[in-house]
Amino acid sequence: MKVSYRFVVLFFLVLTSSNLLLAQWTQINTNLGSTNITGLARVGSTIYAGTTTSGLFKSTDNGDSWSTYSGNDTLPSLNINGLEGDINGLGMFIYTQNGLALLQPPLALYVAPFTALLQNKNITLYRQYQSPSRRRIVGTKSAGVFFTDDDNTWTESTGIPAGATKNITGFICQDINVLAIGGTENGAGMTTDRGASWSEANTGLSGDAMKIHSMFSIFALTGNGIYFTPLTAFTGWTTAVPTGDFRACASDLISGKYYFFGNSVGTSIDLNTSTVATIPLGGISGGVKTSALLYGSNIFVGTETGGVFRAPLSITTSVQENNQLPNKFNLSQNYPNPFNPTTTISFNLPSKSYVSLKIFDALGREISVLVSEEMTAGTYSKQWNATSLPSGMYFYRLQAGNYSETRKLVLLK
Repeated sequence: MKVSYRFVVLFFLVLTSSNLLLAQWTQINTNLGSTNITGLARVGSTIYAGTTTSGLFKSTDNGDSWSTYSGNDTLPSLNINGLEGDINGLGMFIYTQNGLALLQPPLALYVAPFTALLQNKNITLYRQYQSPSRRRIVGTKSAGVFFTDDDNTWTESTGIPAGATKNITGFICQDINVLAIGGTENGAGMTTDRGASWSEANTGLSGDAMKIHSMFSIFALTGNGIYFTPLTAFTGWTTAVPTGDFRACASDLISGKYYFFGNSVGTSIDLNTSTVATIPLGGISGGVKTSALLYGSNIFVGTETGGVFRAPLSITTSVQENNQLPNKFNLSQNYPNPFNPTTTISFNLPSKSYVSLKIFDALGREISVLVSEEMTAGTYSKQWNATSLPSGMYFYRLQAGNYSETRKLVLLK
C-alpha cells in the first residue's frame, strides 16, 4: 500500500498560535430549554441540538433562537447521547438512552422497531450494511457492540473487554467487510468481519478516551491529542496533534478542513495545505466541547453545561499559516477518494512552470482539463466536478517542466 506522505509531513508541523485574545464566539441560547448539549446536527436549514434531559431543540434562524422539537414525545428517551447527520444535511440519527430514532423530513420521526429489543442499552452509534446480507450494528454507552442479521436476534460482538472500553464513542469504515475502527473510552478496536469480533488497534495511540471521526481519513480524538491512520488498512496511529483533550469534530467534505474541539482546546487541520493551527476559543464557556457543526459561513459548538456557541468560519483562518514555498514537485492524492461528485486535487510547484493537469478515463481518453497555463511557485488546489460522469476509476496526470506523475481516483455514486 502506498502511504500518503502528505499526512506524515502534516503531523510534524508545529502548531501555530493565535494572537487573537478577544472574545470571538457568541453564546446563542435564546429559548434553549437545556444547556447540557450532547449533539448538534443539521437537517435542511434547521439546526438541532440534543440534550441530556430535555430531548431535542431546533433553530430555523441560524441559532439566533430555539424552540422545543414538536416530536420529543415520540422519542425513545429525552436523554440523548448524540446526534449524527449525513454529509448533505438531509437527515440525522438520534441516539438515546432507550433506543434509536431517525429524522428525515418530510417524513415523520421514525423510531427503529428493534428499539424494544435494546431497551436501556444507551445507544451511541448505528450502522447498516446490505452486502452480502443485511446487518445492523449498534454501539452502546456501557454494554459494547451488538449486531443482527434478522432484526430479531441481537448478538454481542466479541473481543471488546469489560469496563470502560464498552463505552463505544465512535465508529467509521469505508467497507465493513475490509476494515472498521471503533473508539472506546479506553482505546481503539478494529473489525474485519462486519462487526462480529474486534481486536485491539492501539499501536502508536495515547489517550484515555476516544472519538473516531472521518472524511475518508480516520482521526482519533483522545484525552492526549489527535491521531491519524489510513482508512484502507490499519498499520498504526501517527500523531497529528500531540497534546490536548479533544472530544468533538466538524469537517468540510469539499475543502478538506477539520475543526477539532475539546476541553479548553481548539485546533484546525487543512489537509490540502498541510496546515495545523490553533482555533481561538475566546467567549466559550461551559466545560468540555461535546459537539461541533458547520453550516453556511458559521461553525457551531455545543458544550457540556454552557449551551451552544457560534463563530464565523473566518475565525479559523485568522491564524498564522504555513507559507513556505515547496522545495520539490509533488502531486497529492485527491481528496476525498472515493468521491461524489466533487473532489480536490492538490499539487506543489517549486518553481515557475507551464502546468498541465488533466483527467482521463480507464481507457486513457481525456475527460477534462483542469489546468493548462504557466504558474508561479506555490501550492495549488483544483476541484473536479464529475456530476455528469458514471461511477468508476479515473486517472489524473500532472505535467510541469520535466516532472510528470499520474494517480488514480474513484467516482462512487
